[in-house]
Amino acid sequence: MKKNLLSVIVILLVLVCAVTCDARPRLAIRPFANKTTNPNIPADAITDMMTTELNKARIFSLMERERLDYIGEEIRLGQSGLMDPSTAPRVGKIKGAQYTMTGAVTVYHFNKSGGIAAVPGLAGGAAAKTAYVVIDLRIVNNETGEVEYAEVRQGSAKREAAGMAAAFPGFFVAGGSRSYGGILASATRDAVMQHVRALQEYTWYE
Repeated sequence: MKKNLLSVIVILLVLVCAVTCDARPRLAIRPFANKTTNPNIPADAITDMMTTELNKARIFSLMERERLDYIGEEIRLGQSGLMDPSTAPRVGKIKGAQYTMTGAVTVYHFNKSGGIAAVPGLAGGAAAKTAYVVIDLRIVNNETGEVEYAEVRQGSAKREAAGMAAAFPGFFVAGGSRSYGGILASATRDAVMQHVRALQEYTWYE
């Protein structure tokens, strides 16, 4: 009877720990920098993409740092007396991050090749676009200042469009079979996922 009771207690402890204990290292992600010559690169959106994919991969326990103003507002609201004290967030309970990730987008462009071939009265051909996105990533140990991870990954994506074009006196009609939409987003995700897979293979410590 005692043995069965002990087994039940152990199982309950394991279940409680599985729910409440998170042994993953804590990581803060800083906004990525745009180090290309194009000022319109969506570095913030790429940061969000990396955050989402890392959260899905469950490599780290992610610490929110860039939106601490919102957390501060909740704490101040709790201190104002307008919020139920039992549910108000408490000052000094924000966990520190063991690691910090910084990143930079260094390449973000596409190449275009091919086109419509001119044929008397009728034209046919194909065009292609290949996008390249390079993300330089670093993870620093906040306690020692050591760089734990420093890698560069290039993502790529390709879109092709084939079509026919007919030339007639006074006007020109052309048609295509595929569009180029989302090619840079696909290349970005490719680079992000390469980093995520590399981080999954690395040994991290609490």
